[in-house]
Amino acid sequence: MASMTTFLAVCLGLIVLELAILIAVLAAPLLKVRDAAQAVEVAAYRVDQEVLSLGQSLRSGWGQAARTVVSAGVELFRRL
Repeated sequence: MASMTTFLAVCLGLIVLELAILIAVLAAPLLKVRDAAQAVEVAAYRVDQEVLSLGQSLRSGWGQAARTVVSAGVELFRRL
């Protein structure tokens, strides 16, 4: 009976060891995916801020002047 108990204990130990290794192997890529997702979030926030500042500059006097110059240039090229 002692040998069967030892056998079961060894098998359970191996199963626990295998599960621990599996968790470690799966956790490493998930941590990399988390870091990549955070980098994408930061990049999206920066792009959003740039778009907002571009929109504000287009609504300002400089934006109106630039729009007028571009529209005049387009009209000039149409006539040529």
